[in-house]
Amino acid sequence: MGEQLTIAFLGGIPPLLGGGGLEIQMARQQAALEALGHVVVRAECAAPDVRPDVLHVFGSEPDAWHRLRHWRRNHCPLVLTPVLTVSPGAEERALRLAARLPGPMTSARMKRELLARADLVLPLTAYERSLAVDVLGADPARVEVLPNGLEPVAPLGRDALPATVPAGPYGLLLGRIEPRKGQARVLAASDGSVPLVVAGGLEGDDEARAGWERLVTRTGAAWLGELHDRELVATLEHHAAALVLLSETEVQSRAALESLAQGTPVIASDIPAHRELRDAYPQHVLLARAATDVPPLLRRIASEPRPTPAPSVPTLAETTERLAAAYRRLL
Repeated sequence: MGEQLTIAFLGGIPPLLGGGGLEIQMARQQAALEALGHVVVRAECAAPDVRPDVLHVFGSEPDAWHRLRHWRRNHCPLVLTPVLTVSPGAEERALRLAARLPGPMTSARMKRELLARADLVLPLTAYERSLAVDVLGADPARVEVLPNGLEPVAPLGRDALPATVPAGPYGLLLGRIEPRKGQARVLAASDGSVPLVVAGGLEGDDEARAGWERLVTRTGAAWLGELHDRELVATLEHHAAALVLLSETEVQSRAALESLAQGTPVIASDIPAHRELRDAYPQHVLLARAATDVPPLLRRIASEPRPTPAPSVPTLAETTERLAAAYRRLL
């Protein structure tokens, strides 16, 4: 296991305000490092006399840039998990341009400066690595792809599901509800042939909530709200005909990996992160170019035997060992 390290984590959304997959990953990563005997503190609330061996920042948004500009105490190697939610085309070109524009500071230049400052950059996918190196100019020698790892969670029987979940095959949409994630587009395109179950908290104001609730009512979808029971989430994933994930941009979806680990097929948008999933798990991942592609794909999946065996997804123990080894190399 090696010597004990003290690691400071920085980033994510405060629990009081919400959060999502990144915050879940940070919490589970912290627990896994502590299980190996390391000490993990949250930089936002650690005492000033704590002496971390490594500072690990999650996210490359302006708040991270601002905090690191004021880093004057307890200097140590900096590790960055950048979370670059960008898709090819116009978004990628805009990021490249904005990261190099002189004059007023842009959020893209903040990302570029953060990546240049980091001693080690840990993208989750090969495409995110290309964004870090080719678009934002990170030193390729300091960039190492490290995917998310999962803790296996055994599902419960179907009778443990809420009564509003249909008895037959259903498509599952999992995660916080926002325009980028595409849940509203999937519901609007549904033809009712395979019912939809949505689990996730809604981001937006009262008007957005009212519009979402009208859409749920009109389409007959079952909306379970935000779920924190890991066994219940695993049970929903296990019994679904497929997970539907039509995000416009994504780094690496925990919901997709969790569903694959349960043996559940995934219908995903045709973006680089999902193409990598399709290439890794070709029997279980189908790509949809538009929301209208989802109903026929769901019908096909629901009518066929589930592909076997279930994919072998990296475990949290495996990725945490790699992470700890990367920390030690910096020291």
